[in-house]
Amino acid sequence: MIVLLVPCGVAMVMGLDAALVLLGLPAPLSGERFSSAHGIIMTIGFLEALVSLESAVSLRRLWAYCAPAALAVGALLVLTPLPLQAGQLLMLVGCALLIVNYSVLWTRKHEPMVAVQVGGALAALGAVLLWTGGVSIPDLFAWLVTFLVLTIAAERVVISRFSPSVLTPAGARRYQRGIVVISALIVFACPLTTIWSGRVLPVFGLALIALTVVAAWGDGARSDLRVRARATVAGSDAASDADTASGSAITPSQRFTGVMVFISYMWLIVTGLLLVHPTLSGLHYDALLHAVFLGFVMTMVVAHVPTYLPFLLEIRFRFNPGFWGVAVLLNVGLVVRIVADLAGSETGRTLGGLANIAALLSLVAVAVWAAVVKGPEDPQAPAGDTRAISDTSPTKDSRA
Repeated sequence: MIVLLVPCGVAMVMGLDAALVLLGLPAPLSGERFSSAHGIIMTIGFLEALVSLESAVSLRRLWAYCAPAALAVGALLVLTPLPLQAGQLLMLVGCALLIVNYSVLWTRKHEPMVAVQVGGALAALGAVLLWTGGVSIPDLFAWLVTFLVLTIAAERVVISRFSPSVLTPAGARRYQRGIVVISALIVFACPLTTIWSGRVLPVFGLALIALTVVAAWGDGARSDLRVRARATVAGSDAASDADTASGSAITPSQRFTGVMVFISYMWLIVTGLLLVHPTLSGLHYDALLHAVFLGFVMTMVVAHVPTYLPFLLEIRFRFNPGFWGVAVLLNVGLVVRIVADLAGSETGRTLGGLANIAALLSLVAVAVWAAVVKGPEDPQAPAGDTRAISDTSPTKDSRA
């Protein structure tokens, strides 16, 4: 497993190197491909590789690991002097294999959320196909967003099933149907954005806002935040009673995940609002890109690292306050960057971008710290415990 995480991590580092190039700052490596392929490397080479690694773990079949390997290695080949088509072809193979992985998961149990993830994986495959055919990366914005948003939304639905219910049974059914219907609308609108971007992107943005509202309404993380809010007002004794009433104590990592999940949702709403007047160039485009890819996606990734890595690596993890530091640095830096983008300030954009890069590098250090430094165990993530993992769940977290 660690062997496959290495190329994913290298792809992330190469993506951050490309970010330095785009900010006009000195970078260890540079070149035209580092700047032109930055979005593809981070989205397909890093994030889709992680998603496909998760699906391979769920399948527990050796052949399923070919998908993350092809995606990560293909992304790295894009940055080498080899012909660009070599990396593109390998990434296409990885995208196709991810759809195969999901198809096998679908045959196990006709799970609607797997169907939603298939829609996202098809969008990723379409993005790489169009890119291979010469379509510019800005024109692939909706395709890449569709992949990431649908994948995350579906996985949050699955995780929420293991949380104390915030919905009635009828409400839970409406919640799932709402996710499926809006996801289908997003998949339908996605290819149209390449043809009529000015007309369709605002509709695409409104669909993202609708999906966010429905996802946040039914997300199981809301139960933990609601319990903690009541307990905080009532005092520490009430907090203990509330934890008891909810079935088990709420761990620090669960609280962290819950807060970060809803901050992530807020960034997706910002993305939808920015799409009301879409511009796929200049600083407005920079704000749009980073609101969704850093604000929504990477905040969600940070939220799940304390439970995602223990599941993938089958190790014990000790949550520490460093995760909060990473979250603050990432989100404050992003606010600075987006405000600077909208104000036309290159200096603010650079400062915010540096904070974002520092946050993602710090995440690696904090994760290593949580894995190796001795301390009180987080009871939510015992090594090897897979009772709360479904075929589409990215984590062992059965509460957040």
